[in-house]
This record gives sequence, C-alpha cells and structure tokens, in this order.
Amino acid sequence: MKARFTLRARPSRWIVVRIRWYATLFAGMLKESESLDKERSLMKEISLETRVGFFVLAGLLAMASLIVAFGKLGNYFRKTYPVIVEFEDARDILKNSKVLLRGAQIGIVSDTPSYRIGQNFVELTLRIDDGTQLPMNSKFRIDQYGMLGDRFVRVVPPDTLDGTFIVAGTRVKGEQEAGLNAMLASAGPALDEIRGAARRVEGFAKSAQELLDEAKNGKGPLYTMMKDEKMAQDMKNLMANLRKHGVLFYNDDSAQSESEERKRPEKKSAPIERSRP
Repeated sequence: MKARFTLRARPSRWIVVRIRWYATLFAGMLKESESLDKERSLMKEISLETRVGFFVLAGLLAMASLIVAFGKLGNYFRKTYPVIVEFEDARDILKNSKVLLRGAQIGIVSDTPSYRIGQNFVELTLRIDDGTQLPMNSKFRIDQYGMLGDRFVRVVPPDTLDGTFIVAGTRVKGEQEAGLNAMLASAGPALDEIRGAARRVEGFAKSAQELLDEAKNGKGPLYTMMKDEKMAQDMKNLMANLRKHGVLFYNDDSAQSESEERKRPEKKSAPIERSRP
C-alpha cells in the first residue's frame, strides 16, 4: 500500500512543480512586459520633451538672428573704419546714432562727443561701413528727424569729385547744423533785444501812467498844461502851423482853408430897406 501511494504521489508533485514553473515564467513575462511598457512611455516622454526643447531653441535662435540683423547689436559685427569729425556744437547726439548719406545708412556714431581742455570744438567718432567710400570734400552736418525726432549725422557729398576719398582715421571739420534748432539758437539775441525793448516800453507806460495819476490829483506838469489856456492856445497854433507846412508828413487842406478864410476881409452886408406901406 505504501508503495502504491508513493507511485501515485510522484506524478502529482511533478505536476505541481510544472505549474509553479509555468507560473513563475508567466510572472516573469508579465514583469518584462511591464518594464517594456515603462521604458516605452519613458521614451515617449523623452521624445516629447526633446521636440519641445528643439522648438524653443529654434525660436530663440530666430529671435537672436532678428535682433542682430535689425537691431543695434548687429553694428558690432560690421566691418567699419573710423572717421573723426570736429564740431563746434554736437548737442543731443547719442552713441549709436545713424550716419546717413542721401537717406541711406552708411555707419553709426561709435561714441558720445569728447572734449579736451583747450579745444574750441568737440570730437565725434564715426564708424563708416567698409564698403562705403566718401569723397574727401564731403560735408558732415548734424540733423534731426522733424521737430522732436532723433538726431543723426548727415553726409553731403560734393558736386564734383577729384578722385580722393576719406581713409581710416581721417580728421575732418563738421559744419554747423541748419534747421529749426539752428534758427532757434540764432534767434536768442533777437529775443533778448525784444525783451529789452519791451522793458523800455513798459517803463515809458509806467511813467505816462504816473503823469496821468498826478494830473487827476491836480498836480504835475500835465495838469498845469491842461489848465493854462494860453499854453493850450499856443499848442493849438503850433499844431496848426505844423499841419499847414507839412511837418507832420502830410498837408492839412482844412487847416490851410481855415487860415485863408481868416485872412480874407469880412464882407459887410448892405442894409435891407423895408418898404413902407
């Protein structure tokens, strides 16, 4: 009996072992599939982040290229040569201001105006594009966009070319600006004279007002002239003579006719005889 039991028990154990082995194998396969799914999801996340990163990097590169191309930062990458211009007055001109030739930009102002003790001018350094040749007799002026616009340096080429051109480091003299600012600057002395004349007129009006106030109060020379009949008659005769002889820049015909009528003898009218009834 015992032998039979052992013979029957062996196959059952073998089946259990097989089942366990298959279960373990299936569990391992499940774990491998789960790990593969995790790796795939992680790869998807990494690929999405990579795409977003590349997109952001491309946008930053595009923005940087636009800033360099159209902004003032691109001026530092140009090949230029320096030209020093001497101005008597370079007010309100800033660093990186434009240098224009017939409306086209050919350079920039590389630095603010500099002044040295003992000089009667300021130095303005320009950076001209390497491919631009400026005639030696060109004129340099400081101009402005409208009334409230930015200031810039205008280059005016000569009418005739002599074959010589400005080279790197050339020092030239700039001309004074011609425009609204120059007119306002030159109008300063005229405005001072107008202010002085206005002060004199104000003083004269004040003196006249004082004379009128004294005359109202019965004092002063004006009151005396107004009350003196003889002086008033003399003034009247004087004005009549001045009008008569044209001293007051016109001839008064009415005054002449009045004087002639006074000189004529008066005609006596004949008495009227009344008829008696």
